[in-house]
Formats: sequence, C-alpha cells, structure tokens
Amino acid sequence: MKAVVSFIGFFTLLFFFATVYGQEKESDRLKKQQKQLEQKIDLTKNLLENTIKSKESVNEKITLIERKIEYRRALLDNLGLQLSKLEKDIENISLSINELELELTKHKEQYKQMVIQAYKMRNSNASLVFVLSSESFNQANKRMEYLDQLAKYRADQIRKIQRTMAELNAEKANLLSKRTEKDQVAKLKATEQNNYVRDREKQKESIIDIQGKEAELKKELAAQQKQSDDIRNAINAAINKEILEARKKEKEKTPTETKEIALNNQGFEANKGRLPWPVKSGEVTKGFGKQPHPVHSNVFTYNSGIDITTVRGATVRAVYSGEVTSVIVIPGAGKAIIIAHGDYRTIYSNLQETYVQTGDKVDVKAEIGALLINGSGNSDAHFEIRQITPDGKINNINPTFWLYQ
Repeated sequence: MKAVVSFIGFFTLLFFFATVYGQEKESDRLKKQQKQLEQKIDLTKNLLENTIKSKESVNEKITLIERKIEYRRALLDNLGLQLSKLEKDIENISLSINELELELTKHKEQYKQMVIQAYKMRNSNASLVFVLSSESFNQANKRMEYLDQLAKYRADQIRKIQRTMAELNAEKANLLSKRTEKDQVAKLKATEQNNYVRDREKQKESIIDIQGKEAELKKELAAQQKQSDDIRNAINAAINKEILEARKKEKEKTPTETKEIALNNQGFEANKGRLPWPVKSGEVTKGFGKQPHPVHSNVFTYNSGIDITTVRGATVRAVYSGEVTSVIVIPGAGKAIIIAHGDYRTIYSNLQETYVQTGDKVDVKAEIGALLINGSGNSDAHFEIRQITPDGKINNINPTFWLYQ
C-alpha cells in the first residue's frame, strides 16, 4: 500500500513540476512576443517621424499608422494575457503559502509532542531504566531501537521544519515579485492603451487631411503606376533576354560537350515561408497585386511585388543563394538586381547603388546594394519573385507567402 501511495505521490509531483515548467515557458514566450512588438512599434514610430514631415507620402503615412495601431492592439492583447497569467500565478502561490503554513504548523506540533516525550526521559537513567525494565532481551533490543528511532525522527522533524520554512520564505518572496511584476505590466498596459487611442486620433486626422483630394490623388497614383509598370516591363525584358541567351547556348552546344540539366528548384521551393527579408528591418507599406487606397474606396493600384519601407539608405540582401543574372538601370527608378535560383528569380529594385555584377555568385543574406531615399526621408525596397515556366512564360508570385513572418 505504501508503495502505491509513493508511486501516486511521485507522479503528482512530476505533474506539478511539468505544469510549473509549462507556465514558465508560456511566460517567456509572452515576454519575447512583447519585446518583438515593442521593437516593431519603435520602427514604425521612427519611420513615421520622417514621413509626417513630407506631404508627398500621405499613403505611406496612413499605412504606417495602421500598422502601428495593429501592433499596439497585439501588444495590448499580449499584456492582457500576461496580467491574467500573473493573477493565476499569484493565486497559486497564495494557495501554496497556505499549504506550507499548515504543513509547518503540523511539523511544529509533532516536534512539540516529541519535546514533551524527551523531557519525560530527560536523563540517561530514565532511558536506561526503560531498557533494563524489559521482560526479555528481545524486548530490550526493540526498546533500544525505539529510542534510536525517536532521536532520528526528532532530528528529521527539525530538518522538515527548516526546509518548510525555507520554502515558505521563498514562496513569499516569489509572491512579492509577482505582485510587483503585475503592477508594472498593469501600468504599461494603461500607457499603451493611451498610446493606442492617440494613434487612432492621428489616423483620423490623416484621413481628413486627404479627403476631397481624390482627383489630385488619382493623378499622383497614375504617375506611380506608370513607374511601377516601367519597372515590371524592364524586369520582364531582362528575364526574357536571359531565356533567349540560355536557349541560344543550348542550340550552339557541340556533340562532344558534356550533358547538362537545369538546376532543380528543391532548395528554393523547400524554403517557402522561411526566406529572410530583403532588408534587416522594415514594414510592408504596399502589398502584392491589386491594392485599394486606404481612404478612397474606388482608387486602386497594381503591384507586381511588395514594397517595404525601411530606414534611410538601408542595404538590400539576397533572400537565397544564387547567381546574379542581370543588373539593370530603370530611368526614374534607380537600379535593379535579378538573382536566379533554378527556374525562380528574385528581383530587388529601387536601388541607388549595387555591390554585385552579372555572373556573381551570392550567398543568402549577402548585401547586394543600397536603396534610394524617398521623398519622406525613408527608403523603400521593392521586392519581387518570378517563376519561369517550361514554356518560357514569366509568372509573378506573391512574395509575402515566401518570406518568414
């Protein structure tokens, strides 16, 4: 029966530690997420400080404010979860303290009874008489064992009292720490709530600022769309040139040349959703495909890739290892780099300068160029992914699903 009790006790203890460990892991995850959200908010705040000064970047400004609001909302949810967990932790620690106090009281009472018993047998003669008054040698031996066990049990009770008191003090310190942390998180949440409300007001002000300027806006967007089309056409022309040159080389091969096969896409395709961003930090301010205007419901633009607003003059890096197949100049839109990965191409444009040339082999995250500075004082990285089909068609692919989120 004792073995069964010990067995159950062991697994109860194991479950307790597993639960505590899981809670700690959840706490660490929430704190890590909080730090990431705070970093994103800081980035959008810094980008906005430049954008606000420019009247040419109203769309970018609204997009960044929306992203900032989104991050603040996520941060408020995160802090709410942390508060709930801290409240649960405080409740569990309080229960643990109550149990330890009851256990300590029990140990002290047991020790008290042993002290009374020891007082009755306070001299060696009493113990000796207790042993010598035995009716047999066997009984005398058992009485000696009893006295020895009594001494050991008394020492064990002292250790239990000391251990329980140490656990109790540790839990009280833990409780104080959790309450302090809860107060700090609650204050931070209140601050972030005020920041959230303030950002919403800024968003309304920005929307009011551009209402009634639809004709002017359409003209501006038409110019931007033309530039975007010019970039897309220049990139398609460069890729088509690559395809023609590759086919020409294939036809010119002599019978003595060794056979070759096109690179497979296993490496690139296998990393869909895992590719690093083409810039170290930034916010997507224009998504892929047909993009509605943030204010005017009947105004749209088309984007063949994504635009990432980042810090002034940031460098661009390769999202995967490959070979540079083209470095082109696009009038009014800087330079662009095309990197081949089997039948796939990644395109990096809006560059002020490039660090690579055609034929260079590049590794993942290798810096390949520096971005132009836009009218708001930030920089925008335009990033695309294309796939060349077996029949030579060039398909645009949404890069959002390929980059690590």
